[in-house]
Amino acid sequence: MGCWAFASPLVAAPDEQAHMIRAYAIDHGQLGHDAGVFNLSLVDVTVPASINFSKAYPRCFQFKGLISARCAPAWSTSTTMVDTTTYVGHYPPLYYMLVGVGSYVSVQKSGLYWMRLASSLVCALMVAMSAYVIARWSRRRVVAAGVALSLTPMVWFLAASVNPSGFEIVTAICLWTALSVFVVDHPDNPPRALVAIIAASASVLVLVRGLSPLFVAIIGVVVGVVIGPSALMRLWRQRRDVKIAVAAVVAAAGAAAAWIFTQGTLNIAPDGVKVDSGTGELTIINLVVHRIPLWLHESVGILGWLDTPMPHWFYDLWYVMVAVLFVGGLVAAAWRSKAALVAVAVLCVLVPVVLVTKQVHQIGIVWQGRDSMPLTVGVPILGAALWARSRSARSGPRLTAAAMVVLVTLLTFGGFYLNLRRYAVGRAGSRLFFLHSGGWSPPTGSLATLLVYGVVTVVLGALTLAYLLNTRAKDDAFTLT
Repeated sequence: MGCWAFASPLVAAPDEQAHMIRAYAIDHGQLGHDAGVFNLSLVDVTVPASINFSKAYPRCFQFKGLISARCAPAWSTSTTMVDTTTYVGHYPPLYYMLVGVGSYVSVQKSGLYWMRLASSLVCALMVAMSAYVIARWSRRRVVAAGVALSLTPMVWFLAASVNPSGFEIVTAICLWTALSVFVVDHPDNPPRALVAIIAASASVLVLVRGLSPLFVAIIGVVVGVVIGPSALMRLWRQRRDVKIAVAAVVAAAGAAAAWIFTQGTLNIAPDGVKVDSGTGELTIINLVVHRIPLWLHESVGILGWLDTPMPHWFYDLWYVMVAVLFVGGLVAAAWRSKAALVAVAVLCVLVPVVLVTKQVHQIGIVWQGRDSMPLTVGVPILGAALWARSRSARSGPRLTAAAMVVLVTLLTFGGFYLNLRRYAVGRAGSRLFFLHSGGWSPPTGSLATLLVYGVVTVVLGALTLAYLLNTRAKDDAFTLT
C-alpha cells in the first residue's frame, strides 16, 4: 500500500483534495460550519494555503487519461491560513482523525504524502487482521483466496489514497472474513477473540461513512440467515461475550446514526449525471440498470478520477474467478447458506439501484462501484468459505484457489504498472517509461517503485500460495458439514 501511495500524484484519487482539507481541519479542532442553507453539502474551514492548493493542482491531468501528470504546477509552499470549503465536511470524523496526523509532520506537500501513508497503515492493519483470522481460526484455507480476490486494484488504490472509501472496504473485508470463519468453522462455540474481532471491525465500519451502518445491518442479516435463528438465540443465552459484542456494535451504530442525521452526512452535492425532471420511473430504472456493468468495472479498477481503465480481458478474468467461488459456494452450501450467498450477490446490485433511483432527481446519478464494495467483497469471501466445506473434492478447491492467487498477483502488479504509466507518460505513452527521465515520476522514482512493488507483491503471493498448498497441516474442512 505504501508503494501505491507513491505511484499516483497527489489528488489523483476521487475527491482526494476535499478529504485532505477535511483531515487537516478535523485534526486541528475544526468541525466547520455550513457554507449556506442553499448548499448543504459544503462546509467552511480554515487551512494552510499549501493544503488548499490541492484543489488547483490536478486540473491539467484530471479526467484526461492521455495527459501525463508532469503538466501539474509546482506545489505551493505558502503556510498562510486561508478560508476554504470542503464538500465532505459532514462526513463522520473517525477516518479523518486517523489520517490527519500527517499534517502534524508537515503542512507542505510531504505532509499530504504522510496522510496517504497513515491511510495505508490503518488499511493494511485491517487486511492483516483478515489474514490473522484465517490463519488462527479457519479450517478452510481457501478463504485466503476469497480475501485475495476481494483486494482488487481499486481497493489497493483507494486504501493508499486519502479517501475513506478504501478504509471502509478493507474494514468490510475484515468483517466478512471474521464472520465467514465464525459461521462456517465455529457456529456453535466461537472463540472469544474472534467474537471480539467481529465486534471491533463492525463497530469501526459503522463509523466510517454515511451508508456504512446500512451495510453492517445487511451483513448481519445475511450472516444470521447462514447460522440460523436457533443457533443465534443459543449463543445469546449462553455467551456473555456475545452480548457485550452486540451491545458494542449497537452503541457504535447509535453514535454513527446520531452523527449522520444531525450533521447531514447524507447531503450530497448534486453533481451526478443529470436526468430530466419529466423522465418516467421505468426510464430512470432502465438508465440506472445500464450503469451496473460500469459499477462492476469500477469495483475491479477504473483508477484515478475514473480516467484509468484496465483492458477488457482484465475485468473478464476477475469476474470469472469471482464466479468460480460463487458457484462453488452454491454447490457446496446448505439451503440457508445458498440463500444468503445469492442474497449478497443480488443486494450488491439492488441496493445501489434503489438508492440511486430514489434520489436521481435531486442529485443525479452519483453512485460509483466503490460505494457498494462493502457488500461486493462478501461474494468471493463467503463463497470461498462455503465452497471449502464441500465433501466432493478435497484438493479441487485448494488447487483452484492457488491458481487464483497466482493470477491475482499478476493482475494486481499489472494494475499497478498501468496506473504508474498513466501518470508518468499518459495511457498511450511509452511502455518502457520507467527507463526514461521524461514525464512525471513519483518521489521514490518510477523504476525503484516498480521494482519494490514487484518484489513485495511476489513475496505476498508466494506466502499465500505456500499457505494454501501446505499439506502438512490438513484442513478439517469436512467435520462440520
